Amino acid sequence: MILKKGRLKCVHGGSYQVRKVKSENRYHCQSCRRKFSLFLATWLKSIKISLSDFIILLHLWKNEYSVKQTTELTNLSVPTIRRYFALFRTNIVKSVEFIAQNNVQVDEAYFGRFKKRANYFHGQRTYNIQDKTCVAGIGCPSTGMLATKVIRAKPGIPIKQFICQQVPTNVHVYSDGSPIYTNLRYDYFHTSRTHDLGFHNAYYIESCWSWMKRKLFKQYHHFHRKNAESYVSELTWRFNIRNSTNTALDYIKNSL
Repeated sequence: MILKKGRLKCVHGGSYQVRKVKSENRYHCQSCRRKFSLFLATWLKSIKISLSDFIILLHLWKNEYSVKQTTELTNLSVPTIRRYFALFRTNIVKSVEFIAQNNVQVDEAYFGRFKKRANYFHGQRTYNIQDKTCVAGIGCPSTGMLATKVIRAKPGIPIKQFICQQVPTNVHVYSDGSPIYTNLRYDYFHTSRTHDLGFHNAYYIESCWSWMKRKLFKQYHHFHRKNAESYVSELTWRFNIRNSTNTALDYIKNSL
């Protein structure tokens, strides 16, 4: 998978005059006289555990095992498991092209915790307020696909720009009655309806948010704002490939 049916060449100088050093399980370039390992030119170079443990971790991550369950099955520490799960998110998760047909449903959701360390001492309840992370989403029931984007600024203009980038102008757009989507009527055939009147046009995107939040807190049990993009991209990727039959080795092959 690393050589891709080609010859092994030096990762430093590009020479093909390479021989294997059996005693060190490494390779030596006779041109630049430097040694290198087989994984040096790939993202696998940062692996510090055995390959068998690495494949097991990848398999458990693919099947959405939580960090606690993975610790019990592999006898690895929690920091190690979180490090490799983050490594998988960075290198294996690939963006899937979003295809919009017939109609789409747009909405925004907020991820994170609102209150932390609530105490009830002396009859008073005080909270440490934490801002949630806004995530814009576009769901297409016809293709069964989802597109998301983390919004760091005020959600109005960035969400509209995101919709214009992903959705063609001939597609019907459904949304709730939020003023964020008011200006969409100038560019799309737009239908909005508030929740209190029966918001039946956005059943698909609402189910997507429910699916993403359930998967997130089941596997990771937390959500950090600084890593919001990586978590959201992984959840979107999992949603779009939920019917895929690829194995753990297939994902490694596609990432190299």
